[in-house]
Amino acid sequence: MASAAAAIVMATDVSAAIESDNGERDMNDRIEADFVVRGAKVFTAASGELAYATGFAVRDGVFAAVVADDAELAAHIGPNTVVRDLDGAPIVPGLFDDHIHHVYGGRMLTRELQLSSRSSLDEVLAAVDAWAEQLPDGAWIIGSGWGSTLVPDVSRADARRRLDEVSHGHPALLSDDSHHNAWANTAALVAAGIPLDGSGELIEGTVVDRETGETAGVFFEHASAPLREAHASSETETLEDRKGYVRTTWKLLHSFGITGIQDAGVDRESLDAIVAVHEDGDLKGWVSCCLGVHGLFAPKDLATDEWDRYARQRASDRVRTDFTKLAVDGVPPTQTAGMIPAYLPTPEHGHDHHGLVYYSVDELTELLRGYRAQGRSTKIHCAGDWGVRVAMDAFEVMRNEGSTLTYQIAHGQFVAPEDRRRMAQLDVVAEISPFIWYPGVIPQAIAAVLPEDVASKMQPNRELLDLGVLVAGGSDWSVVPTPNAWEGIGGLVTREDPLEHFPGQLWAEQAVTVEEALRIFTINGAKAARLDDVIGSIEVGKAANFVVIDRDPFTVDPRELGGTKVVETVVAGETVYLADVAVGSVAAPR
Repeated sequence: MASAAAAIVMATDVSAAIESDNGERDMNDRIEADFVVRGAKVFTAASGELAYATGFAVRDGVFAAVVADDAELAAHIGPNTVVRDLDGAPIVPGLFDDHIHHVYGGRMLTRELQLSSRSSLDEVLAAVDAWAEQLPDGAWIIGSGWGSTLVPDVSRADARRRLDEVSHGHPALLSDDSHHNAWANTAALVAAGIPLDGSGELIEGTVVDRETGETAGVFFEHASAPLREAHASSETETLEDRKGYVRTTWKLLHSFGITGIQDAGVDRESLDAIVAVHEDGDLKGWVSCCLGVHGLFAPKDLATDEWDRYARQRASDRVRTDFTKLAVDGVPPTQTAGMIPAYLPTPEHGHDHHGLVYYSVDELTELLRGYRAQGRSTKIHCAGDWGVRVAMDAFEVMRNEGSTLTYQIAHGQFVAPEDRRRMAQLDVVAEISPFIWYPGVIPQAIAAVLPEDVASKMQPNRELLDLGVLVAGGSDWSVVPTPNAWEGIGGLVTREDPLEHFPGQLWAEQAVTVEEALRIFTINGAKAARLDDVIGSIEVGKAANFVVIDRDPFTVDPRELGGTKVVETVVAGETVYLADVAVGSVAAPR
């Protein structure tokens, strides 16, 4: 086992440490640790009295002792024990991201054009122009991250033609910041067989220019499927490529102190890559995989017993495959999220548009019954309160039928008051993601389509906690530019943009405490993913996952929480990240 790196601590002479008040301990009474950490300020995230500690002992990658008095560590120090004195440095458990798309995120960092949601249309086009110049002939321009506030600007045929000009003959397919919608150029439409003149039977969600009647080039939700299929058929992606994506992502995650994740939509190719990296000995973390089975996340033919059996055969201690992922609705900026209150009037939808919900309660319940028969817990994407209502009605049926599986409402920006209470009563997890509980581009886009009294009441995190709901945090990266959980933690506490790009607060009354925010991104996430028996907190018997950070989260100005830097990340007793001069740098545009 690799011991924790000595670069940030001092290895100490242990001869005196093995002495107790009554003299030297008998070696037979000692549980000798591989290393001990003492003199730290440890937030354990454990329940009960030992939520805070000063040190711990680690043996064989597991916490052997956690103490509030360093003197108690003497029993665990032997001749071969490395002793680490941290001089008051703060430590937290390894963080957990309960909603991430980590295989795709690695591909994005490796192969795709990364756009900023804060960019203007001209800036997006300039970025495409520069990217196209370095591509080989015939390659597609694949990118993501343009701001959903630009939807009105790109929903015109002349915008598509502007995209043509900077694409230099390459087909272009660019996902927005929600990754639910896409903008494509003429070459991509032709490759996918989509008529340019707006004629024929267009898939619902295909935007047509109101003035010219042409296909604009913008596609909401499932309407982009022919484009994605056309792109997929144009390139070859190998298992080794996908393994590289996994490794790239974990390198980034470890730099933020993340040691466990739930991937919110895994297909067979992604699962094979994750498992292969684990079998190579390179997976230094825990992955809970939500199998993509319906809707936007995977073809319907994956929703089979054969897929279930295959996934279970691939499972291991580090790679869990006991969740599914469904989407009940779309996203608010394009008015595809199912909302109980009506959206603001538009020429397309009139005065009484409530968005979309893809399943009836009965249809959703039947799916959940099938997953219960497979022993599968379920995460359901619900971006609107109508979507939440449908999911909660189905969850209530399942609970009444005796299901004890884990059910998660993913995102939950809008939850009706009565459904907040039902979440507590029915033991449904509020999986909050992405980091949009503070001002930013996506909240701006939502405010443009919903009444002010609705849009200003996003993410009722404080109330959910007070009701006793398990609240677990996720990034939904790459919806956000970075999976840096510290930005999410800072925003939870202040309801302000931790990067200070956007002024003000978003529903300040829903702020949470520092301890609550840390729990949301540690033990709560692990529990939501059914991994809390092995990770999520610093407790005896759990994997020795912990993070040394550069500031005390409990004493620092809350506005500085988002800037927290990780000094060292340890997974199962092994240092997997150690800060250098580039600590905290992020490849994605900010």
